[in-house]
Amino acid sequence: MNISARVSFACLLLVVVSVAEVTTVSVAQEVGIGVATGLSVNEDALEDGDILCTSGDGIKKCSGSYNSDIFGVYAVNPAVNFDTSENVSSSRPIIRDGYVMVRVSAVNGAVKVGDYITSSATAGVGQKADKSGNVLGTALAEYSSDDRDEVGLVRVAVGIRPVIIATSARGNLVEVLRQGFLAPTLTPLASLRYLLAILIALASLILGFIYFGKTANSGVESIGRNPMAVRVITFGMILNMAFTVMVVVGGLLLAYMVLII
Repeated sequence: MNISARVSFACLLLVVVSVAEVTTVSVAQEVGIGVATGLSVNEDALEDGDILCTSGDGIKKCSGSYNSDIFGVYAVNPAVNFDTSENVSSSRPIIRDGYVMVRVSAVNGAVKVGDYITSSATAGVGQKADKSGNVLGTALAEYSSDDRDEVGLVRVAVGIRPVIIATSARGNLVEVLRQGFLAPTLTPLASLRYLLAILIALASLILGFIYFGKTANSGVESIGRNPMAVRVITFGMILNMAFTVMVVVGGLLLAYMVLII
């Protein structure tokens, strides 16, 4: 084989390899890189990337934010599909682990890489999770839209689990309490943090009330024994009450800092 033929063959081989790489990337973008299980779904109109939940009526589209029954994602073209459904006509491939394109909206803000994705009020559509609760997985791409009703596809690393999102504790007191009740079902570290915050808050309140009770009682007794010194005794009681309030407020602030740090 002469030099010209060798060069031509090398160029042809390079073109074939390049086409194969492009085809591989294209296929990887179109299919879900994960193993799907074919299961019976009690839903007529499904779209590729719908988030599914379990319910009393079987597997259906998730409806409601932070649904605790998230089951998986409907994928039209999974990499592998093991069909275990007895009813083939209602069987749909569902990915519960791996990477898959998921339908999301910007109803809860733009989705960024690394954001948790959870269910939303729109059936089958996900949203960015900005507070603690059950999530589908982690976004591997960004999505934003000025129209909150618009739906797009985002690749998600599926990992269904409850999570604690500490930054949301900077919101209102109701949300902090809600996360406190949710914490025991989440990570041990989160549970320990909430338990410590509750103990600090309770200790400050109990100490404050005990000290306030003793101060008020001794003040009343002192006034009864020495009515002429009522102003001095009253001033002392006011100082003691102020100190009590500082102790209680300081304990509550410390408990709050434990939650948000």
